[in-house]
Amino acid sequence: MTSRSLKIGTVGYPLPRAKIHKYVDIIELNEGRTVPPKVKTARKWRKEAPDRIVFSVQLSDYLFERPPAGSPLEGELTGYGGFRSSDENLALWQRSLAFAKEMDAQALLLSTPAEFTPSKPNRSALEGLLSKVSRSNLPLIWSYAGPWDFEQACAFASQLDMVVAVDPLRDPAPQGPLAYFRLGPFSAMGSRMGVYDLERIAEASAMHETTLCVFDTPRPLDDVRNLKKVIAEQDGWEEDEDEEREDTDDFL
Repeated sequence: MTSRSLKIGTVGYPLPRAKIHKYVDIIELNEGRTVPPKVKTARKWRKEAPDRIVFSVQLSDYLFERPPAGSPLEGELTGYGGFRSSDENLALWQRSLAFAKEMDAQALLLSTPAEFTPSKPNRSALEGLLSKVSRSNLPLIWSYAGPWDFEQACAFASQLDMVVAVDPLRDPAPQGPLAYFRLGPFSAMGSRMGVYDLERIAEASAMHETTLCVFDTPRPLDDVRNLKKVIAEQDGWEEDEDEEREDTDDFL
């Protein structure tokens, strides 16, 4: 078996927590996309999950987007959004970071919508915000949408010490020791992923010291388990025959 570090899991909890916890190595928590949960909630969730599971935590969308009226946020709602270095945005970042630290997260995820274009004002705003906040030595993963050229996005991410989240079936291989694979709804074309695509993901992961791979596909738990089986076969070891298999029809 190779010495690479590969964590495979899901975006959120598409199935009951106990079932997800049984099979995954990593969970991308997106509950904080609006208002980050409180630290006591993080403490409870971390305690419920097995120690072997790691987390990535998505930062609030309201760092860039304007929150709707009535949002339970401190300060003035007009102070949020735009990646401005406002008191409100700085406090929101800190709240997200506190939640992530309590979850003992392995990475922060910054997801930007199509409206975050590669314009100079947008790039300057994010650069300014990141210069004023703490990351607590956590890798910052950037998942972007919109009219970014891949090489342009990678160059911008490198400038701000971010790691671009990629779909290894579509995007070129990223550079660096850490890779974050994010397989979305269209990666599996409406069903579980096939052997060929799973083998491509496994091969791409071998190019990095650490790979965090999360599925947001139509059948994410199937894809998690099948990718683990492909990697096990590639690495030359067999799965434990005594492991409980209540869903054996989900395997390839």
